[in-house]
Amino acid sequence: MNKWLGVMVWMVAAQAAAEPVVIPAGSYKPIVVLDETVTDLAMAAFRLDATPVTFAQYLEFVKSYEKWQKDQIPAIFHDGHYLNNWPDSLTIPAGHENKAVTQVSWFAARAYCAAQGGRLPTLDEWEYASLVYRQQQGLSDQAYAQQLFGWHSNPTAFSAQDVQVNSDQLAHMHDRVNEWVDDFQLLMTSGDDTDILSGSCGDSARFLTDLGEASYATFFRYQSRSNYRPQSTTSTLGFRCAYDME
Repeated sequence: MNKWLGVMVWMVAAQAAAEPVVIPAGSYKPIVVLDETVTDLAMAAFRLDATPVTFAQYLEFVKSYEKWQKDQIPAIFHDGHYLNNWPDSLTIPAGHENKAVTQVSWFAARAYCAAQGGRLPTLDEWEYASLVYRQQQGLSDQAYAQQLFGWHSNPTAFSAQDVQVNSDQLAHMHDRVNEWVDDFQLLMTSGDDTDILSGSCGDSARFLTDLGEASYATFFRYQSRSNYRPQSTTSTLGFRCAYDME
């Protein structure tokens, strides 16, 4: 009896996530500037999940919201590959409990966050939190760039690793999955013309505020996010939720 009780306690702990981390108010200089008159942004404080949402956490969501189960989700909300690696609607792949959930569309990620009383972070909130994370980790520009380029060189291998679900600080901002943000498609506006930043890296890199290695590494994340559609579901794209301060 005690043995089984211990296993059950372990399973509950594995699925539990730490409280969201408070991201303090501050100033943020985007590395991609769509409006040349904007150099620094004043960021209000908000809260952000310490880690990406895991398979175990997402399973609890679809148990409560049948609409988002793989055999119930309306076709307009995904590209045909939603939760494609789940054996069935209520079974996650073996050994994936603490891995970052992937193959989730922008629509589904937004619904999950809303169900938790939150929302997807904006692009600026996510990137600002990334700077906070780099400061917490003591990452130099070079170390950060190496970490991010390493992820881009083999994202599937990184997404297959477990998430440190009980972290009380920001974790895995750059080393598990790329993550959905609410305004993931960068819009370029010029008069009456509107263009989505979906061209080549060389074309859109002209919007970089500087050409340092850290900025260029961040730009790769901007570019890859912008190439998705809201229905996209990939094996290397997950999400975490943001929450307004009470």
